[in-house]
Amino acid sequence: MTEWTINPGDVVSRADLKARYGGGIQGGIISSRGNEHVRLFSDDSKAAENGYRDGWLAEEDEWGAIFEYTGQGRLGNQTLAGNNGTVANHVGRGKRLHLFVAAGRRAGSGAVWQRYVGEFALDEVEPFTFRRAKDAKGEMREVVVFRLRPIGEHERREEDRIGPAPETDVRRFVASQTESSLAATERHESAEGGRAASPAGVAVRRESALRTAYESFLIAQDHSVFRHRIRIEGYSATFWTDLYDSTENVLYEAKGSSTRKAIREAIGQLLDYRRHIEESDAKLAVLLPEAPSSDLRDLLASVRISLAYREDGQFIREMF
Repeated sequence: MTEWTINPGDVVSRADLKARYGGGIQGGIISSRGNEHVRLFSDDSKAAENGYRDGWLAEEDEWGAIFEYTGQGRLGNQTLAGNNGTVANHVGRGKRLHLFVAAGRRAGSGAVWQRYVGEFALDEVEPFTFRRAKDAKGEMREVVVFRLRPIGEHERREEDRIGPAPETDVRRFVASQTESSLAATERHESAEGGRAASPAGVAVRRESALRTAYESFLIAQDHSVFRHRIRIEGYSATFWTDLYDSTENVLYEAKGSSTRKAIREAIGQLLDYRRHIEESDAKLAVLLPEAPSSDLRDLLASVRISLAYREDGQFIREMF
């Protein structure tokens, strides 16, 4: 193993990093075959040109802080090949992720100083998502957004935060052309590498496959299916609904299990999302991998939320 000798807050050059740890000096993600260290470089000025921003989310969840980092690739849809695949599979490949942010140009030189933020690992439950953004030619495409969790000592500066939305913004996208798990289902499965899956991670992948299958089921019946992207005033995180069937005006929330906890969570999410979307009269439905208990059916009925679930390879719908 090669010792890592840089501390959070240290400012270095790419040339210095190359001298210490090998690899190149160009690109957003740099690794070397000679050691386990992968360097991730974030430059807010370049990201802004393409309509996205890397940074800390202002809102922490129950597992702590998240730094969103956009993958490599200037033109066309980004994939989990090449350096993006190295990041996605870093645990299985024995790699460590080190994050740097641009810290101004060196005097008398075009080189950019790099400030070390710390070491990170991908979030186990949702390691990455896919979003829509412009490429270097101004064309809309899918980009990979990695969700990084800090490991040990790290630096969180205010200027590295993603700013909160100035106003609530809701947009609708064709489901099969956008974002996260729908586009990423197979790639998400392959990105696990040698890491043992947690129950939460298994549930996420199960949910992803269920959502994709149900979308295909609806489309086969000539339904138009969308997703809503929601940015809420005062929040930096982006929220995505699961599926919206505009033909029947039904907003679905998918879950990877049929437990009481999952169904309670789905009820809360559906009620929250409906407040923000244009279709405020949308009917609500929970999508599950198998039939829930009779008591949980009664719970859904009591708040007039419909149910769809899989049984013997078919989808059963109990709609209000």
